[in-house]
Amino acid sequence: MDAITFIITAVLIVLVLKWLLLDKNVKKCLPGPIGLPIVGYIPFMSKKPHIKFTELSKTYGPLYSVRLGSVDIVVITDYEIMKEAFSKDSFMGRPPDLPFELSEETIRTGAINGMPWKEQRRFSLHMLRDLGFGKTKMEEHIKEEILELLQRMSEHVGKPTQFSYILAPSMSNNIASLVFGTRLKYNNPERQRLDMLIRETGRLAGVVSWQLFFPWIRIIMSYLNVGDKEKLVSVLREIKDYCRNEIRKHEETLDPNNIRDFIDSYLLEIQKQSNNPNTAFTKEVLTDLSRGFLGAGSETVRVTTDWMMTVCAAYPQVQKRIHAEIDEVIGPDRFPTYQDRLNMPFTEAALAELMRWKSIVPLNLMRYTLQDTELKGYFIPKHTRVLAVFWAIDHDEKLWGKDADAYKPERFLSEDGKKIVKPEYAIPFSVGKRSCPGESLAKVETFLYLVAILQKFEVSAPSGKEVDLEGILGTSLQPKKQDLCLKLRH
Repeated sequence: MDAITFIITAVLIVLVLKWLLLDKNVKKCLPGPIGLPIVGYIPFMSKKPHIKFTELSKTYGPLYSVRLGSVDIVVITDYEIMKEAFSKDSFMGRPPDLPFELSEETIRTGAINGMPWKEQRRFSLHMLRDLGFGKTKMEEHIKEEILELLQRMSEHVGKPTQFSYILAPSMSNNIASLVFGTRLKYNNPERQRLDMLIRETGRLAGVVSWQLFFPWIRIIMSYLNVGDKEKLVSVLREIKDYCRNEIRKHEETLDPNNIRDFIDSYLLEIQKQSNNPNTAFTKEVLTDLSRGFLGAGSETVRVTTDWMMTVCAAYPQVQKRIHAEIDEVIGPDRFPTYQDRLNMPFTEAALAELMRWKSIVPLNLMRYTLQDTELKGYFIPKHTRVLAVFWAIDHDEKLWGKDADAYKPERFLSEDGKKIVKPEYAIPFSVGKRSCPGESLAKVETFLYLVAILQKFEVSAPSGKEVDLEGILGTSLQPKKQDLCLKLRH
């Protein structure tokens, strides 16, 4: 008996030592709130999940886990942790059940949701740069769009107007010209239909996002063909049909010696990789990419410009300082260039602060671990959903000071106010291996649109009205639909 007791004791000691020395750091369980059976923590969430996730981090730390419905989610609310995670291949995936339905071929190849995205992103950035992405060539096209927009805005001078509907066609034409090689006239019914579809995609995606956490409900509703999910599927299908039709027209007129746009470039890459059985370059992937570029490239710039007009109406002193820089650097007649930003630090700071203050995308699109991994000593298994809360980083008092909830462009300026200062944790376009491929174009657009509008107009609230600065969360945080007034300058 003594020998058996000795053996059992020795084995237990070895197991305890192994746990203490090897597994203690790796197998720690993430902290997090306890929810209810079936629904998890959903009943305790608010209509402003970005704020709720930020509040939870004050109790459970910057890295925690929360169960929503039947799905466990790892939540990141700290910049350094997010930067570490998003630099790893293991955090590069997207969940297979996001509301933006992908074709079977795109899912099979992992072209957008898996590791092959690295190659797709590299190719896309290379081709878009060749097409003038963020260069003078692209500025000329943006100028054409802005001049038409200014003409349309002039028709509303002195009349209370909701400008988001006027802005939308202009922004979507910029990305459409890169992807499809054509622009659609403002009054074109196809143009108006596309803008409505893009707007509906953002709205419906926000509405149905809760279904991600109840896979069984989603399956039942899809089977019965009911609910907003089916409306979203219908909207996405219509945008996809438009993209397919454009691709078909491009195939019929493709000339390898005259690359007109992104679709031409991609079709040639498909031909080049036709003998590669493992290629993720296919027409179905191109369709999904084109749809994604069209939606993301239109919405973010429109929302940012919409917010800046709203902010200028709410903070006249900010608008006056931007007007002063415009008058000093550009004057009333010359059209602005992106190069002008180098001499307009306050205008750049006002834009940077807006993107921080309102976190245009407060919740990063969900990530999905592609393999077992580790983060800050915690074991994160394969197929885990990971959510980075940009709002928490953008409102972290340790990074931005006690007044992090205030709109204060000066926080992005040097002490003498002559230079723009952007800390590395100012990340409106995310960081790491899935950061936004459209960042360079978006920066050019937001600067040129804001400066061109304020060169010509003064923005204010209608007489007797106050500007509402509350945001509405869809796929992005948008300003509430409200009337603003324009007055001609000079």
